Amino acid sequence: MTDHHPILHLALSRGLFSYLSAQPLYDLCREQVADACRLIDQCCLRIHGDDINKDLASMCIQTTIHEETIFQYASTDTKVRLAHWVRMYSNCHSASERDAHSAYIMACAVKALETLVNWMQAADQEAWPHVTEPPADLPLDLYCELVEMQVDPDERIQTLDDYAFYLGPITSLPCLADDELRPIADRAIKNAIRKKGGIISGLDRKEEMSARDAAIVEQGRHYRTAGMSKRNVATKVHAWLQREVAKPPKQRPKWLALETKKALSRKSVEAILKRNLVL
Repeated sequence: MTDHHPILHLALSRGLFSYLSAQPLYDLCREQVADACRLIDQCCLRIHGDDINKDLASMCIQTTIHEETIFQYASTDTKVRLAHWVRMYSNCHSASERDAHSAYIMACAVKALETLVNWMQAADQEAWPHVTEPPADLPLDLYCELVEMQVDPDERIQTLDDYAFYLGPITSLPCLADDELRPIADRAIKNAIRKKGGIISGLDRKEEMSARDAAIVEQGRHYRTAGMSKRNVATKVHAWLQREVAKPPKQRPKWLALETKKALSRKSVEAILKRNLVL
């Protein structure tokens, strides 16, 4: 999104959360949306309460547009004058320090949200590469599920990195050290990092499962090559897997995760063998 006016207008009219929660991938970043919207809501309350002044509204928009430049000056300003640079680049010289700080915090939160919006929209479009338009008659829950299945985990991780990056100045600028909104931003960043860690951990587990499945398939093919009948292979592979799991950690094969406490069920082993055409 290159124009910041629509997203800010949505925030000020309290329609932003409703807009984002209707996106197909909202469930994957629900917590991040809520954290950023909370920051924006608190900034709005601090700036204008129930009645927004046109100059202050313009200040918020201009601060969002010039956020990167403002940060560059504010982060190297030995006099700690974030408000000064907000006033200069927003051309709202009468703004109080508290209002200027609120406008800057809101700008960071808006840019963080934009990364989520851009990712959700791009992922939605990329989920339907072979059709000009997605099927119009799909139920919403099924539509969302199909889009989620196509998500690139690396792009999702990058989006969380960008989200945390845009919120970073709220917690790093010295002049915001005592701001009551700083802890909210800090929690939002930690939540995003934790979410990223969960995704990476899930990818690691998936890789471990793939290695485990490959070992099961290899063992099954070994028994079949040795002449064992199909109906006995699953039972034999299951017994072999149980023996591998029962070994001391140092004697376990690399494809078996150390935290694995019990073997798969015989039914699961059979399903893996069938899926890979061993049975």
